Amino acid sequence: MNLGIIGFGYTGQQHARAAGEINGVLLSAVAEPDPLKRAYANVQTFSDYHDILNNRSIDAVSICLPHSLHETVATEALLAKKHVLIEKPLAMTVAGGERVCDLARTQSRVLMVEMTHRFMPPVAQAREQIKAGTIGEIMAITDTIVEGLGIFGSLPPWMFDRSAAGGGVGLTSGIHLLDHVAWVADQALSLDSARFLHSSSSGDVEDVASFSLRLSNGAPVQIMLGWRSGSDCLEGELSIYGTKGTLTIRVWNGWKLTNEQGVHREVSFDERLTIPERTCIGMKGALMEFAAAVHEERDPVPKAEESLISQRLIEQSYKRFC
Repeated sequence: MNLGIIGFGYTGQQHARAAGEINGVLLSAVAEPDPLKRAYANVQTFSDYHDILNNRSIDAVSICLPHSLHETVATEALLAKKHVLIEKPLAMTVAGGERVCDLARTQSRVLMVEMTHRFMPPVAQAREQIKAGTIGEIMAITDTIVEGLGIFGSLPPWMFDRSAAGGGVGLTSGIHLLDHVAWVADQALSLDSARFLHSSSSGDVEDVASFSLRLSNGAPVQIMLGWRSGSDCLEGELSIYGTKGTLTIRVWNGWKLTNEQGVHREVSFDERLTIPERTCIGMKGALMEFAAAVHEERDPVPKAEESLISQRLIEQSYKRFC
């Protein structure tokens, strides 16, 4: 699969690194208007992404652009008969995302939203523990993450502009947390309430968000997210309390099971890996699934529509509580 990357900031560069580690995926070109970022690419580069879309030898594109450009560029790529891997959110709105999904079906192209957390080993392993019934029926879930804004390098200015980003931490990180909670628990989420806070100079988007939700079995779910300026920390954990035990997951580390048999711990990463390097493992898993779906002419797992389930809850939260 010949791949082109559109947008070569931090995420685009991580996609390039992941592609370089996958047999059967060849990074052919990068499109990026900033010449300083283009200099990091070791393949052919363009300032205009249309040069990639017009290249018939390129089978698929990875879109790593400001959120406000996602729908437009994904639409153009699908019309150019490219398979599309795109960073979340799929579009600025759920309605926009649905339009892109409809077009992908019409064009018979693979469309996948890069949901990194589903491909992080601790999250995937925790899901297997839940499915095996090791903690019994889920009684409650809490999930918290506080990200230092320096952990992945400085965030680009557009992420603090609602017109370009669509929202702050509630959208940018919230899609991941709402998605992985529902996926690990294997239950749908319903929204009860939400709260958003501008605690520092983060433009016109929120840097603190919390969601109160319920699983389909009625169990309460509390999710809290925050961006911390002037820090490179990454703190947080997902705790799932069941009738037979408790499962605690640290997405970038490992998981712990506590039940009547005692405590069992699993460390899922080499301790020498940095947080960005661990994140790249999840990105590599997503890209491998995308490439397999293209090769096998099937829907990817997860389907693009699944990311819209979490985005719909966030969109409802913004309308009702922001």
